[in-house]
Amino acid sequence: MKKRRFIIAVLLVAVIFTLGACKKSRYCHCISESYQYVSLDGVTHTIADTVVVNVDRGFKCAHILELGIQELKNGEYVTSTRKVDCVELDVDNVTTIPSQHPTD
Repeated sequence: MKKRRFIIAVLLVAVIFTLGACKKSRYCHCISESYQYVSLDGVTHTIADTVVVNVDRGFKCAHILELGIQELKNGEYVTSTRKVDCVELDVDNVTTIPSQHPTD
């Protein structure tokens, strides 16, 4: 009887550790500070970049302070660093990511 309880307890602990190990990463939704750009038609727009980043489970989204953003300018890719605010996405409950639209 004691042996059977011990085996059940060991199996239960193994199942708990297995379930805990399933989620090894997290997704961070990062939005940059707003910046202005002039479009081809000469109109100035204010826009913010939005990025979803996959990080290890031990990393906190709030620790992401800057991201490098690549843009195509004059036929060349230019990397610029922007300050960002990041929050963790609960991928089990969130079906869509809020979009950022340019504002005039």
